[in-house]
Amino acid sequence: MRTFLIRSMLVVLLPLGLVGATSLADEKLPTDPALMMSALPNGLTYIIRPHRNPEGRVSIWLHVASGSLNETDSTRGLAHYLEHMAFNGSANFAPRSVVPFFQSLGLAFGRDQNAFTSFDQTTYQLTLPGGGRDVVEKGLLFMSDVAMRMSLGATEIDGERQIILEEKRARASAQQRVQDQVYERLAPESTLGRRLPIGVEQTITSVTRPDFQDYYSRWYVPSNMTVIVVGDTDPAMVAEVIQQQFGGGRAVPRPTPRDAGVKTSAGPRAIVVTDPELTSAEVSIVRLEAPRGPVTTVAQKRRDLVETIGTWAFNRRVSAELAAGNASFLEAKASVEEWPGIMRMITVEASGRPGTWRAMLKDLGTYLQRARLHGFSERELQDARVALVAGAEEAVRREATRPAREVLRQINEDVTRQGSLMSAAQTLALLKRLLPDITAREVSDAFAAAFDPRRAIFIAELPASDDVPSEADFLALGRAAVAVEPGKPANVAQAAMLLAARPREGVVVESVPHAASGVTSMWLDNGVRVHHRPMDQRKHEASIAITLAGGQIQETAANRGITEAALRAWERPATSTLSSTQIRDLMTGAKVRVRSGMSADTVTLTISGDPAELERGLQLAYLLLTDPVIEAPALEQWKDVEAQRISQRKTQPMQVLEDTRAAAIYPPGEVRPKSLTAEQVRAITRPAAQAWLRHLITEAPTEVAVVGDVDLEAATRLTRQYLGALPARPRISDKTLSALRAIPRPQGPISVGKSVDTLTPQGAVLAGFFGADLRDVRDGRLLNLAARVLSTRMTKILREDKQLVYSIGSSSEPALVYPGFGSFAAIAPTDPGKAAALAAAVEEMYAVFAKQGPTPDELAVAKKQMTNLLDEMLKTPEFWQNRLSTLDYRGVSLDELLEAPAQYQQFTGRDIREAFARYDRPEARFRFVITPRS
Repeated sequence: MRTFLIRSMLVVLLPLGLVGATSLADEKLPTDPALMMSALPNGLTYIIRPHRNPEGRVSIWLHVASGSLNETDSTRGLAHYLEHMAFNGSANFAPRSVVPFFQSLGLAFGRDQNAFTSFDQTTYQLTLPGGGRDVVEKGLLFMSDVAMRMSLGATEIDGERQIILEEKRARASAQQRVQDQVYERLAPESTLGRRLPIGVEQTITSVTRPDFQDYYSRWYVPSNMTVIVVGDTDPAMVAEVIQQQFGGGRAVPRPTPRDAGVKTSAGPRAIVVTDPELTSAEVSIVRLEAPRGPVTTVAQKRRDLVETIGTWAFNRRVSAELAAGNASFLEAKASVEEWPGIMRMITVEASGRPGTWRAMLKDLGTYLQRARLHGFSERELQDARVALVAGAEEAVRREATRPAREVLRQINEDVTRQGSLMSAAQTLALLKRLLPDITAREVSDAFAAAFDPRRAIFIAELPASDDVPSEADFLALGRAAVAVEPGKPANVAQAAMLLAARPREGVVVESVPHAASGVTSMWLDNGVRVHHRPMDQRKHEASIAITLAGGQIQETAANRGITEAALRAWERPATSTLSSTQIRDLMTGAKVRVRSGMSADTVTLTISGDPAELERGLQLAYLLLTDPVIEAPALEQWKDVEAQRISQRKTQPMQVLEDTRAAAIYPPGEVRPKSLTAEQVRAITRPAAQAWLRHLITEAPTEVAVVGDVDLEAATRLTRQYLGALPARPRISDKTLSALRAIPRPQGPISVGKSVDTLTPQGAVLAGFFGADLRDVRDGRLLNLAARVLSTRMTKILREDKQLVYSIGSSSEPALVYPGFGSFAAIAPTDPGKAAALAAAVEEMYAVFAKQGPTPDELAVAKKQMTNLLDEMLKTPEFWQNRLSTLDYRGVSLDELLEAPAQYQQFTGRDIREAFARYDRPEARFRFVITPRS
């Protein structure tokens, strides 16, 4: 049973040590020495961590240890509603002033300022453009207002109701409906299923100010809060400001959370839930237990690690069975989740094609019982040791410069768990102490106990047409599935190495440095283009992106989808001599990852990780660029997944909107920019896909970006050795594949209204016009500023004033692949009855903007936002990898990239208005409105 729509899984940390059973129970876990941790006299806890990635930024999170489980039956959804009210007035911020205030500092709502509510917490997030006292005081003033001084005005409460209903509507889907039903019945004796964070319409439309005041005064108290500050700032100063802003809060004992009432599974029993719009089947075997409580000792960490190893080994077995084509499902896994203070949920689950749920349940029971009866081998345990230590070692090397958001998330999770906040070095040290003494027998016994199915809940989530069983019948089938005694797992031979010998290296025939950007661009003698940019923003991290020009843009009506099918050989890497499972085993413990991707006119292999292990990743990439093999099960499973996705799109209004747009703006016979159809997927054969991939890897012009903590000498050596050994190919340029890019654009205005058969009460709207091409650099940047100004206006007018939508903004997407098809548009789900009004309102805003442009204040805010964004982006490896990997292919110059910050500041309001008006012409406009048929 998937839970990601409700809350993020709380991942068990790796850790620990062994010095004897008695001392382990007494030994407390250490705390990260980089953290400044303390508490004010009123009970408020704060955690401060100096961190310089990104430089000149500070992030503040306010963690309130209360979520939807502290509501009552009459206030379901109030915790999340209250989160919204934090931005609707407080002692120092008048209603509707918070977002404009922080925008005036250059922040963007949603990216730099946000919040979330779950079952057990409400967390407010703010990222500030600077770490000085003045900026920190402003941020902490807002957070202290949220904590202690919300206004909760009746007018503002009423004004937010429709917005929350629209948020609830935006989340609606078949998957959400099914999951809500499962939660209602998972622990029926508890409040769990009646406390979903988004709430219910009855509450949203009826709660009043006293309801908010009661919840706010009870749960928003200093003793129930933690302020987390991470960034490039002075910790002592931050601590002083926290005392100043939060010290006056009420000193009351920490409130005891309401008991959710979840009890240990008494089963066995069954839950069968259906929905007519589900397109996949899912079965799961679940056990609920009482929560174990905070993990604060080495013994407790050791216990959790033993359990983690068991689920890791089980999931590896399942993935091998899937790769071999032996499983009836398309995905399966085991997991153990600790919901702090609520429950422990132990799950083994599988999903697959409709009509296969019986076989999936049988396979799931067989794999589960094989692991429980026969346990795990020493080899599996050793693989886990290697992987865990490698991951911990990589974390140590990355810790000082990993992104601040990662640090914040980890600290926030640790605060939620009320456990120890350990550093990466402490985790590695404890892990190395412990792992040698953990035995395969111990791991096997722990897994067998945790996943004992005798009192399990058997759950089926099925399409309504999928031969749905009664719950009594499904329970009988579930019990039969786990009443088996399968034989021991077969031993699979492991390969010795990826490459027997290094390939013949190539030669650099040209190398040109670009001093202003720090980029060196090279040509290899086989025609491969290489760009290198050293960066130490993230120490001990580097990436190599290998872009092949071609793929989907070269497809025809006869083979549409063949590129995506061909990339199964990269997605599940295999060669003529190595199976995907053998390659997976060889890469176990590697501090480097190889992943594939594709766009409308590229396929990409990216190697990322520790610079010291880039060569290991490049060896695999070399194999995938010279001898890739599509395994038959991988292709068939992809076809099954695509069939489900295609079917699902037909009942999702936002997906129907995208398909309707593509059908309207591209010619009828032009299939390349349109979504795949079931017929196209079925028509693809393995030999054809294999031949297509062979053509790409031997002939496609290739551009490579090497970015990160790797010097030019090492980058040159590695690319010469492995990419210089590839077959010769034409040099890449902005003329590559140019003959395939010309598509006639229709004459507008285009207006399409469509009804869709769906149970989801959601309309979808897209309104806009054809925008700039990528090469129209100046116009593209002017339209970016227009989009920022209009997004701010839309939040105020369409969300707050007219209440037509939960979230909307305009965006400018330049044409990358097909000239003339750039887009400036706003898109959003909405109430079906308001869809036409929303489209009209967006178009009215465009018309006003084309005549008047931005106000001076709006332009100043947009420029500040762009300055902050570019200042941060230009320092990130991701930005440079993205740009350099197609630099020549897109015809972009390095000077143009570097000129962006200055050029944005030079633009005037008139420049923006005139550019906007040039594109927003009647013949370039389009409008699409999708509504449910019933």
